[in-house]
Amino acid sequence: MSEHLNSRQTAGANIATPMNYDADVAAYELATKHRYQNPSFAERYLDGYAGGLKLSTFASHVIARREQNCIAKALKTCSPLPAQVLDIPCGTGKLADVLSRHDCQVMAADISMEMMALAKTAYEGRPGFRGFIRCDVTQLPLADESFDTVICLRLIHLIPPHLRRKIINELARVTSRRLIVSYGLASRFQRIRLRLRRMITGRVSAPHPVNFNVAREDFSEAGLKLVSSFSILPLLSCEQVFVLEKVRP
Repeated sequence: MSEHLNSRQTAGANIATPMNYDADVAAYELATKHRYQNPSFAERYLDGYAGGLKLSTFASHVIARREQNCIAKALKTCSPLPAQVLDIPCGTGKLADVLSRHDCQVMAADISMEMMALAKTAYEGRPGFRGFIRCDVTQLPLADESFDTVICLRLIHLIPPHLRRKIINELARVTSRRLIVSYGLASRFQRIRLRLRRMITGRVSAPHPVNFNVAREDFSEAGLKLVSSFSILPLLSCEQVFVLEKVRP
């Protein structure tokens, strides 16, 4: 499996194979991707930010609202405003309301049919909604520059290093103008916070955070320039939303 993935790296990419490559593959392919395609997990995920407010879901509610607000702010900075948007992974439809406020056509995509089944309530009937498509973000069944804006929220921090840059390149391929993407940024403080959270709760919220310089290298390699950024919850979250524009030769 590792040889297959290495042979499919983007041409010219200088991506070092991590020492724990096989463990990363197993964690992502067998744990992360499988978990998001589990019906029970999908329902818990939706309930976490859209269900009744409880102590156990308070953090999810707060983070979801901040994510929605940050994406709304990011869209307002776009000039010209988005006309054709790809929401990937769309999950259970967290961004449906935000995107419906804009006069744009929206396609929602995810690898999880279970998540998209729950997203129907949020998306269907919205002005401009064009439908769902099931796909793997590492190899999108879409033509080059199919959308002027691609939004990728809450994915990259889950992606092992050998796939991260491939995905950013693929997202850049299908957008003609901009990519709005969230990363988990690994400052020294955030690494300590994540380590303590794992010790206390046994859960890993961001298994693959990166340094800001690494993120910038990802953007440059994909032909993208950083326009603006928004922090989801300073100090309390490592998630950062970046607005990137395609660099024309």
